Amino acid sequence: MRNFGVILIAAIVIFLIVIAIYTNSISGAKKEQTTGQSTETLETALETITSAPETTATETAAEETIATATTNGAETFETTTEGIEEKIPEGMPTLKLVISEGPVVMDNDLCYYRIEARATGDPYPVISFSKDDSNGVWGKNIAQINLKNGESYNLVVTAVNTAGKVTRNIELSWSQ
Repeated sequence: MRNFGVILIAAIVIFLIVIAIYTNSISGAKKEQTTGQSTETLETALETITSAPETTATETAAEETIATATTNGAETFETTTEGIEEKIPEGMPTLKLVISEGPVVMDNDLCYYRIEARATGDPYPVISFSKDDSNGVWGKNIAQINLKNGESYNLVVTAVNTAGKVTRNIELSWSQ
């Protein structure tokens, strides 16, 4: 019966090691994926980001140790596992604002910008603009902002899904 307990403990320890390795490999793959998405520096220079996602990342480390000894013919096994638990919800939306057109001058006293919201997330987030003078003519992810000469507008865009909410803004202005 004592050998059964030792074998059961060894199996549990091995299971925990496999879970820790799997968790670390998944978080490493997500970090590589995120790094690959941040290469478009020209478009990033056009936007002003004033707020960060409402959810923050925290990491905690857990360590378990089972002692090893060989006494009187009974043996136990020693294993140390370290797992990292990330508290970033899976599918958290990302949002990038890009000036797809503008400023385009019309009638010398009016111009417009078209701003595209590029979002990712699972499920795909719902995007909302603080203003859209086209009333959605250009699609769900593109807003048109009309400005008079000397006018400026701070466009606020939000992406929301079940995993969280992200807000970005961009300051648009025009003067001749």
